[in-house]
Amino acid sequence: MANSIIATISRFLTPEVVGRLASASGLDRSVAQTAVGAAVPSILSALAGLVAQPNGARQLADTLAQQPADMLGSITSGLTGSALTGEKGTSLLSSLLGGGALGVLTSTVSKFLGVGEGPMRTLMGLLTPLIMGVLGREQSTAGLDASGLARMLIGQKNEITAAMPAGLSRLLEAASRQHEGIASPPSPARRTYDAPAAAYTAAMQRARGNTSWGARWAYWALPLLVLAALLSYLFTPERETVVPVATSKPTSESTRDVQARFLMSAPENWVSIGSAPNAYVNKEIYNRPGEQLGTIKDVLVRPDGQMAAAIINVGRYLGIGEKEIAVPFSALQRDGGQRIFIDATKDSLQAAPTFVRRQSSKQ
Repeated sequence: MANSIIATISRFLTPEVVGRLASASGLDRSVAQTAVGAAVPSILSALAGLVAQPNGARQLADTLAQQPADMLGSITSGLTGSALTGEKGTSLLSSLLGGGALGVLTSTVSKFLGVGEGPMRTLMGLLTPLIMGVLGREQSTAGLDASGLARMLIGQKNEITAAMPAGLSRLLEAASRQHEGIASPPSPARRTYDAPAAAYTAAMQRARGNTSWGARWAYWALPLLVLAALLSYLFTPERETVVPVATSKPTSESTRDVQARFLMSAPENWVSIGSAPNAYVNKEIYNRPGEQLGTIKDVLVRPDGQMAAAIINVGRYLGIGEKEIAVPFSALQRDGGQRIFIDATKDSLQAAPTFVRRQSSKQ
């Protein structure tokens, strides 16, 4: 039985190696540790998807055969943090997955963690030689051909997925489907939107071929019915429940009035990034005058990887008890430093509705 790929790679990721990775990618060390924990299984998952495709296993096996025999020794002895290693790793991963797929992978993971795509791309490039070195050694030790290599990766897919932060696997799958479906037939939602137009066209064609009174009546009545259905579709309320709450005017007269939208709940397909450290979770949030309003406890992410909402923990009046509120992620801003702020007052946050977490948003 093949060794656990995740466990084997983890043994090489010592604190010293992670420190060099953080320095080379420009990430804070604590963030880099979390980013490495997300990037390694994400890359392995993408490779498992590659070997499941026609000729994918042969492509990966040929790539491994071209790597230096002493790759792991070179990496652990100091080449991990070099810019050259990162560039070669990025090029190698791009040749295997395709530039578009690598871009989707990098973008999704970086948005999930709340870090820049540039540092995440560099980090993935630095990790790729290490991952290839481990895969090559496991293949050689077990005497696996291309098919055996594919079986090893696919057989550990569940373990690879389990190693990801909660919710990341679902986002990667959704982003991958969206990328692969760019040239695919319209989605069910698009077909639903196009249905009124199709019905109108069919009705017009039938009307032109029939001169009876019934046909002439349908010629005029059906377009009106289709228009009514289209308007009903367009103006159906969204599933997301949002209560507009106007904030008081900022103290600066040059600053325009701002209206914050507070969310009472979120769609089921918005995913929590959990307690994984990133640029926002567990960070204090302020208003423009500098008053501390609360702490960002969580961020919800849409299926496309975009951050959708921030959940803020605020104290109640007189400091008794706490509650969670949620605002659209676009409401968060940064000043010249690292401070996060929002155009709101303490009173407006106190008056905001309590955010009700759904089961899916806790994953």
